[in-house]
Amino acid sequence: MAEVAALLLNWQQPALTERCLQDLVECATAGLRVVVIDNGSLDDSPQRLAKAVASARTKGLDAELLRLGDNTGFTGGMNAGFRRAAETGCEFSLVLNNDMRLGKGFLEPLVEAMQNDPRIGAITPTVVYPDGRVWAQGGRLAFCPNGLRLCGHGERPAPINAGPEAVDFAPGACALFRTADVTDLGGFDDRYFMYWEDVELCRRIALLGKRIVWLPWVRVTHLGGVSGGGGASQLRKFLMAKNSVRYLRSHGSLRGWAALLLGDVLSLPLLLLRGSKSFTAKASGLLAGFRGSASTAADVARWRQPS
Repeated sequence: MAEVAALLLNWQQPALTERCLQDLVECATAGLRVVVIDNGSLDDSPQRLAKAVASARTKGLDAELLRLGDNTGFTGGMNAGFRRAAETGCEFSLVLNNDMRLGKGFLEPLVEAMQNDPRIGAITPTVVYPDGRVWAQGGRLAFCPNGLRLCGHGERPAPINAGPEAVDFAPGACALFRTADVTDLGGFDDRYFMYWEDVELCRRIALLGKRIVWLPWVRVTHLGGVSGGGGASQLRKFLMAKNSVRYLRSHGSLRGWAALLLGDVLSLPLLLLRGSKSFTAKASGLLAGFRGSASTAADVARWRQPS
């Protein structure tokens, strides 16, 4: 197998990261290198992850811990990982959320598909919840609230012979990229911090003439929404709204702006019926997006609800 850097990002969730790292130990294969990236955690993550990486190395996994001084978001943390992948000569970079569960043999088909078809710029497997329902089978821009849809979300997984299928973006929970493409493009746009960064990067990859592909015969498990506090969290509502406007300001179409107006702006009174906190988070996010401000760790500090 070609050299692959699995980029595993942690921010104050060492137990999840340790478990995902253990999955990588158990499914390790020749050519796999793991870069655990700690995003400026203020808890005991650095110490715990140093021990976990050392243990993984004794079991034969090529692994290292990359410690960042501040919380640079999903974008900044992964960009540091992309740079490390390029420095170590890894042809491919696997972007992973730390709340993934990975089975043996999940990686090889993704790599083989990209090796066999140079037109593929990014690839993602079927990602399921622990109960077997689909979290995502790739993603598409759509005429709906937030302007995008995780394909198959909440449904039973598609048959393994249902694809491969071209999609608009590979969700960043589990996606394989060509390291050279990503580094040439400058990686994720740091102004997104988290949410929508995968959509935006996949658009730029597609503009290179390459395809974004969903591969149905590989399945991994995702706990879902841990970093952002879940789908209904104030942080997710704020950043999804803010970054959707940022994306439209750069890449928007009339259809995209119409979806934002009908699905998000005009529906705000309905959201108010569900609670003032959700309304305030989304309305504030939309306003911040129209103002053009970048998403930062300060947004997380303000909108993340205590666990």
